[in-house]
Amino acid sequence: MPYFNNIQDLYDVADELFGKLSEDKKIKQKALDSKLIVRFVYQNPDGELWVDCTGDDIKVVPGACELSPDATLTMETDVAHLFWMGKLNLIKSLSNGEIQSEGSIPKMLKMLPVIKPAFKIYPELLKERGLESILNVG
Repeated sequence: MPYFNNIQDLYDVADELFGKLSEDKKIKQKALDSKLIVRFVYQNPDGELWVDCTGDDIKVVPGACELSPDATLTMETDVAHLFWMGKLNLIKSLSNGEIQSEGSIPKMLKMLPVIKPAFKIYPELLKERGLESILNVG
């Protein structure tokens, strides 16, 4: 059974997560300096999420969108959950096909140190939303 029963829960947590990351001026500026548009395609439950760092604010757009992504990452929602919990090695998951990628992945990988604080924020958001049951991961 997937960690998330519906894609809206993941959308809501991701939106709040990037909002919290944006509160840190250094993180926000580094993300905006990247000028990246990243498309995340999720399976089980299905959906997609866009993170747009091309303007004055980091925008999170759930669902289909007319933007042109610099990078697209496709994965199971459980894989995304493990990543945000800090329990998944992104490079290994890209190498073994657990995450499929298209576009400027090296540019996107440079953002990993910038988003590191998300690994502490994400579990806190899950607790706030009453989703403690999905915090225990291997």
